[in-house]
Amino acid sequence: MSIFLLALTFALAFVPGMLDPFSDGGQSETPATNRVADDLTQRSLGNATAPYVLDGECTRAFFDEGYSRCGFDGDPIQQRVGVLDRTPVNVTISGDAGSSEDAILCWDDSASALVECSGAGGETVLADGSNPAGSGGKTVSAQRVALLDGRDVTVRVVMW
Repeated sequence: MSIFLLALTFALAFVPGMLDPFSDGGQSETPATNRVADDLTQRSLGNATAPYVLDGECTRAFFDEGYSRCGFDGDPIQQRVGVLDRTPVNVTISGDAGSSEDAILCWDDSASALVECSGAGGETVLADGSNPAGSGGKTVSAQRVALLDGRDVTVRVVMW
């Protein structure tokens, strides 16, 4: 009887842990997140001949949900980045805002230049998508450093 109880305890304690790698999780989003980040920084927001150099017009149009000569189309962000409509995604461009942390940047439509967001009109906030804060902490992100308007920026893609 004690050997049976010992074997049963072993099975209940260790079998769920052995099956964890095969359970559904955020691993399926990892390749998609990297693909989206690469596509945005190397093709869609710029030119494939100059990867990681973002075009100001394409970048503004991407976050303004407008169609331009660039390599994306569609109203929800999922269509613009090429993932399923049911996949929550967030794309943010941030940069040094003079503080210790990077801040979300804006595109000033009147000056056609990259600026720190001030909340004034005429600015396109370079962030779009669902808020990953409500995802329960299970997110997958990819970051790429690029050049936009002569300034180093970080393009962050988050999926969950």
